[in-house]
Formats: sequence, C-alpha cells, structure tokens
Amino acid sequence: MQPLESIRPAFREARLRAEFAGQYAGIEPGVWFNAAGLAEQLIARFLREGVPDDELPRRVLDPQHFEVRGGDASARAPSARTG
Repeated sequence: MQPLESIRPAFREARLRAEFAGQYAGIEPGVWFNAAGLAEQLIARFLREGVPDDELPRRVLDPQHFEVRGGDASARAPSARTG
C-alpha cells in the first residue's frame, strides 16, 4: 500500500507559497486547490481589476509563487501563450 503522500491526484492541484501570500488576497497559502479553478479565479481577478495585457503574468500560476502537483502531464493541452 502506497503512503498517502505518494498518491498523485487525478487532476492538477496548486498551492500558494507562503512568501507570496501578500500578492494574492483571499488565497490561503499552503492549501492545495484545484489548479484550473484557481487559475480561473486569478484570471477573473485580472479582468475585474483591468490589468493591461502587457502587465499580465506570463503564466497564471507562476511556478515561483505556486507549487503544482498531480494530473497527467500528457493529457494537458499545450500552452496557448508562447515565448
């Protein structure tokens, strides 16, 4: 039997790193969330706040700010945004 820590969730999950909590009001650091739902929440916030296109982050869930786990990497769609 595998330990619970080694079981990968079927969908992607993300959690905010504590040192970036001040930049993401309303998102509790250290708590795992569904990554797609969290990304949608952040995109909606950018739209509500009227963030200009040139100030949008390159990745919604910046890997410096968020840890990501789980899901099937081969099943994910390629990024629509390119370099």
